[in-house]
Amino acid sequence: MATRVLIVRLPCHKVFPTGPLYLASALNRGTPRPELKLLDLALVPRAAQARVLHDAAAGFTPDLIAWSWRDMQIFSPQDLDGGMRDAFLFFHHPSPLRKLESAFRGLWDITVFRSAISRNVELVRRAAAWFPSAELALGGPSIRIFADQVRGRLPPRMRVFDGPGLEPFFQQLGVRPPPDLIEPEMDLAMIERAFPQWTEYRGETVGVQTKLGCPHRCLYCLYGYLEGRAVRRREPSRVVQEVAAYARRWGSRRFWFTDAQLLSNRADHEHLAAVLNGILAERLRLEWSGYMRIHELEPELAALMVKAGLHDLEVSLNSGSQTVIDQLRLDFTVDGVMRGFETLERAGYEGRVLVNLSLNAPGETRESLRETISVVRRIKRIFGDDRVVPVVFFLAIQPHTGLESRALEDRHLRAGYNPLSVAPWNVLKLIYNPPPLGGMIGRACAVSFARAGEDVGQGVLDMIESNLRRG
Repeated sequence: MATRVLIVRLPCHKVFPTGPLYLASALNRGTPRPELKLLDLALVPRAAQARVLHDAAAGFTPDLIAWSWRDMQIFSPQDLDGGMRDAFLFFHHPSPLRKLESAFRGLWDITVFRSAISRNVELVRRAAAWFPSAELALGGPSIRIFADQVRGRLPPRMRVFDGPGLEPFFQQLGVRPPPDLIEPEMDLAMIERAFPQWTEYRGETVGVQTKLGCPHRCLYCLYGYLEGRAVRRREPSRVVQEVAAYARRWGSRRFWFTDAQLLSNRADHEHLAAVLNGILAERLRLEWSGYMRIHELEPELAALMVKAGLHDLEVSLNSGSQTVIDQLRLDFTVDGVMRGFETLERAGYEGRVLVNLSLNAPGETRESLRETISVVRRIKRIFGDDRVVPVVFFLAIQPHTGLESRALEDRHLRAGYNPLSVAPWNVLKLIYNPPPLGGMIGRACAVSFARAGEDVGQGVLDMIESNLRRG
């Protein structure tokens, strides 16, 4: 039975380590309680990571090293991702000079990506050699998705947890799990002792989960695979206690609710209302946001959201065409989302609205693109031009999704393809942008990506509209 557990988050971009902290809290509530230490290598310069890992583990002599691997893909399908931009510029920009520049950057992207995976594997292998008696466990969202691609490169004694839930992890550890693993019951005094790096997140946005699971079967989404279809809600008062602890002990004022969807069904409306009422009862002055479906938003909840500090709402509309939305199996209507926007505006919401648009999704036509452009204009008429930010993203083909199955059936991908390939031609396959519209949309994106400024999404829509007018 492990009595000393070192939790290591492998290098990734800096983002609040909600998952590792919840794991530490769950372990702290197990029986018996192991001694804990948490190391976040996202906060350590690359050249120092191996040394810092060695020193942290040597000074602790862990019985178990539990690794969390968050990021593995080079690209994200969102319009600000450098890897995606370089691929689009190389293949679609009309300027040979821009193509050449993007080719060199793309080579750097590939080198960085491949070396990042190799470095993470090397860190794990080094620790296995340094501490031959320590048990090794590896989990995290990337391992849940890409375990088959990295399993063969790991130390033979590494236990890979690529299934949902913490129960198997506790079984390996030999620690009786707490009664309800969905309730982290954060003890910040314990976290501060185990995680002295916590001060690096002072003033940053804090991630808090109010529930697990998503009942929807959106064509491209992994949340149902990662967390399961059954929705398991936390006790609202426990969520409020956690938020209040961060606010009062760490001075945190910005929160992101990390749920797959804050309002995935009607029962979630009551659950979120209970959390927000609790925050108001605690007299906490916060800014908060999260991914949210608003097509069934009622005035009372909208007013409560605004009063409790809703800030920078992000909505995955995907398309202004109901045909495309239905192809994506999103289970909402364009008209319902527009009513939600109007309800929110009438409730006094004054923040920005980030509208995610997945261009060239299955079912996309020239007419559906026109519908999307028209709907974005309608949203701007509700909130004002300066508060609506179209965010262009493409559907990333990932394992365990309906989009992957469709891409294989349509022979867009071949069986046995490598989902971690970073060759530019493979990136363009994995970022779903097929013909006949792929060339026109790709060129609009490439030209807009090459321009300075933050209004990339609107620039892409403007260029697409201009191309559609020319026929």
